[in-house]
Amino acid sequence: MEFSPDGRRLTPRRTGEGTRVLKNVLRRLRIGTRPAPPEDLLRSIDVADLLKRPQRRIDQRFSRRLVEGKRVLITGAGGTIGSELARQAAALNPQRLALIDNSEFNLYQIDMELREAGHGERLFTSLTDVCCKEHLDRVFDILKPDVVLHAAAYKHVPIVENNRCAGALVNVLGAKLVFDNATRVKAEKVVFISTDKAVNPSSFMGATKRIAELYAQALDVAQNETRFVTVRFGNVFASTGSVAPLFARQIANGGPVTVTHPDIQRFFMTTREAVQLVLQAASLDPAQKSVLTHDGRIFVLDMGEPVRILDLAKRMIEAAGLVPGKDIEIRFSGLRPGEK
Repeated sequence: MEFSPDGRRLTPRRTGEGTRVLKNVLRRLRIGTRPAPPEDLLRSIDVADLLKRPQRRIDQRFSRRLVEGKRVLITGAGGTIGSELARQAAALNPQRLALIDNSEFNLYQIDMELREAGHGERLFTSLTDVCCKEHLDRVFDILKPDVVLHAAAYKHVPIVENNRCAGALVNVLGAKLVFDNATRVKAEKVVFISTDKAVNPSSFMGATKRIAELYAQALDVAQNETRFVTVRFGNVFASTGSVAPLFARQIANGGPVTVTHPDIQRFFMTTREAVQLVLQAASLDPAQKSVLTHDGRIFVLDMGEPVRILDLAKRMIEAAGLVPGKDIEIRFSGLRPGEK
């Protein structure tokens, strides 16, 4: 257990009987208990236990070869994936690191974090929407990046389903403008962060990402100076908009925890794994035809076995020292438009 400095809050380090035993002791002593705040619960969870596989580690020597001494530009740099890309890229000694995001708050947070870590001299931040051609052109003209990591996108399936115009603008037009600029300034590599929902898409969000994938592949075939690589992700555990923070918040509020369907399954990866995959894919040498040919290759992380969302909800409830169905109700809400 982890105790807060004021001695009034404790957070379970693991799932198991120990937390429930302690709660029973406290109850007999007439000491009230309540679930930990969502952020504490997420930090305390053994992700490997929840995902039923160990977290992977990738040799970063190739990634260093890609980034070190290069001008690197990251779009969507304030998001979950984009900010982790920024952290890992900054640690690999780039010549210049440009961070683009349309959220002032998110851009401020990652900018301050990297400056406090000693990376301020090489940072260039731009409050830019990828759909704004004039601003985007200017950023590319100033930096002339060697490597472009395109993470900016709308990713939440129900939101994009109900806001199709905005989804198409950012996920299709925004991607096109980024890719076109990369070829215009003759960047060496472009890595496009996509999603497994682009495979036979049933949602509008998945369809927009698939269109952007096809455009990246077409550009890779059409010219020989800028190489395009796509990396498809599953769900990133604890990222903004994923089920893990939602479940943690619902547990902290006393329930119910809402699951769309008892049989629905999803693949998950950690943010660190996802970003390591991006950098590994980008570092592959296009001259090695057996590894990467000029066809806009799409890489997919082997994420192990799919996780049943109902099981994930139960494990997170147990991680809080509570009993699913007794202390915290699990309620089925039904599949949303575009989900499968």
